[in-house]
Amino acid sequence: MVRSAFAIEQARLAEARQLPGPCHDDFLRLSRTLIHGPPFQWLLVEAPDEGLRRQVMEALDRVLQRAGLRSDRLPLSDKILDVPMLEARLVNNARQAPVVHVIGRPGWFDAARWEAFNTRRERLAADARSRLVFWLDGEAIALASRSAPDLWAWRSGVYAFLPAAAPGALTGPGGVRPWPMPSPNDDGGVDTRSMAERSRRVAEIRAWLEGNPEAPDELQSTLVDELGRLLFSLGDLDEALAHWREVELPLYRRLGNSRSQAITLGQIADILQMQGQLDEALRIRQEEELPVYERLGDVREKAITMGKIAGILEARGQLDEALRIQQEEALPVFERLGDVRLKAIMMGKIADTLQARGQLDEALRIYQEEELPVYERLGDVRSKAITMGKIAGILQARGQLDEALRIHQEETLPVLERLGDVHHQAITMGKIADILQARGQLDEALRIYQEEALPVFERLGDVHAKAITMGRIADILQARGQLDEALRIYQEEDLPVYERLGDVRAKDITMGKIADILQARGQEDQEPPPA
Repeated sequence: MVRSAFAIEQARLAEARQLPGPCHDDFLRLSRTLIHGPPFQWLLVEAPDEGLRRQVMEALDRVLQRAGLRSDRLPLSDKILDVPMLEARLVNNARQAPVVHVIGRPGWFDAARWEAFNTRRERLAADARSRLVFWLDGEAIALASRSAPDLWAWRSGVYAFLPAAAPGALTGPGGVRPWPMPSPNDDGGVDTRSMAERSRRVAEIRAWLEGNPEAPDELQSTLVDELGRLLFSLGDLDEALAHWREVELPLYRRLGNSRSQAITLGQIADILQMQGQLDEALRIRQEEELPVYERLGDVREKAITMGKIAGILEARGQLDEALRIQQEEALPVFERLGDVRLKAIMMGKIADTLQARGQLDEALRIYQEEELPVYERLGDVRSKAITMGKIAGILQARGQLDEALRIHQEETLPVLERLGDVHHQAITMGKIADILQARGQLDEALRIYQEEALPVFERLGDVHAKAITMGRIADILQARGQLDEALRIYQEEDLPVYERLGDVRAKDITMGKIADILQARGQEDQEPPPA
């Protein structure tokens, strides 16, 4: 039977859609690891609800069967008296199937048994050449991380399938899960931990890496990847960029993992794009990312990268070409794969482009009918909040200022604050200031621009958002008659940025504002200085 990568990917996505929303991302992560990972893996899955565990396991087995991987099940029953007996059963089952599900029961793994299992890890890796999936309760997983640290470092992943009725189950002191939560990933997972929890996790990872400098690259890779994503999510962009360039990329090169190299290069390009280095970001995407995905036949990652290329073109004001790529080269792939989340994201990008072209009705329809319901169904509160903010932007453009302000203040900002998304918080605060400015509340608008938005964009290196905010400040100064300072900002802090970014539309608008000031000063015949 021919098993194409496309058919397997379709099966993964189809099974994920049948599971409860909170299970979607971890199912995609787990199935991807099992299918594409090495022959020997040790994976830990928290699934306290028996019915949900059975549902997830059956879905997983159907995907594995499609990929040509047979699975076997090994319940930890009373007949398995100790760890030596478990080891013998694992070795025997691994000879029969490339995937072995070990179904735990509460209390079987105590500290002593984890220590005994830890001492057998080398022999297990040699004799049980299979993907060993341990389905355990949260307490047993937490105990493994404390009682068997060497074994814990061998884990290929930790996953959780929790019933929706108990989202806070099995957490430790202060509500923090006693074992490391999975990080965001290229399947679209969203890290909902607080900033404090993520900061603590950064410290944990750094301490482990510093304490285990001789650990094999294979063992370090998962933690190194998580650390980079955490730094990015915390807004430490310079640190994230240095980590990806100096630590993660060399590691994947040593491992010869071309796909992970390409993903890391894409993350580097994300930051460069934010910082206004559009030429280099575009070069990386076109010359170093796309060829890898094309060679691997990874149509999904290729489509994601094409969408990001479209984002660069949109930032440059090349709206028609950006829209063509979004509609013709990215969206059809996600539709064919049946990936509802990536399709929703791309529909949102299309709506962004349409909004920039002034097609507000169609943009609003897409946000409300094709994007928002997907995030609600998936339980993706962050993406929902950001989309609500975009809806508010259209309402603001239509003059519905009260409703736009209510959405920003009540439906967007609280979610972003809770998640610690400082970048989108600053963007939302800027939009609130826009509304206050339109209402004539210039003092409060100016305070928000200067104290709550601008410092964040400067710290993150988001030159485009900073230029927009500086332009808003200059607008207020111009309205107050402070023409010299407004003119300086337009000419020295906005225009050069838009020139460098190739944003023709923003440049033309800024040139018009400069001309207005020169005309008001009786200098209408004076040419604005070149940027």
